[in-house]
Amino acid sequence: MPDTFRTRTPLPAIGMSSLVLGVIALVLGFLPILGIPLSLCGIVLGVIGTVAARSIGGTYLRWALAGVATSSLALVVNLAIAYAPSGYLPEQNVPSNWQPTPDRPYVSPPASQP
Repeated sequence: MPDTFRTRTPLPAIGMSSLVLGVIALVLGFLPILGIPLSLCGIVLGVIGTVAARSIGGTYLRWALAGVATSSLALVVNLAIAYAPSGYLPEQNVPSNWQPTPDRPYVSPPASQP
């Protein structure tokens, strides 16, 4: 079988997946519990893609660098939202649903006889 249809490595897939994870993490900026791990995974894949693309060259390096940049931006946005100060919001005084039981139950006085 000829080797014309084989590629050396799937480098564009690593860079593209890093870019996609960065974009998804940016979209999930309002949910930092999901956005932070996705952006970290995107940064790791982008760094792996960058290291691998340095040895081969070509346009693979562009995908990986775009993925690292997007994932880093998503990480900064998610961390900023996660650690935003909440001191500027008004206090929320929520009444408790359960009231403590009194020591003695209240009994109304007897009605007066006319």
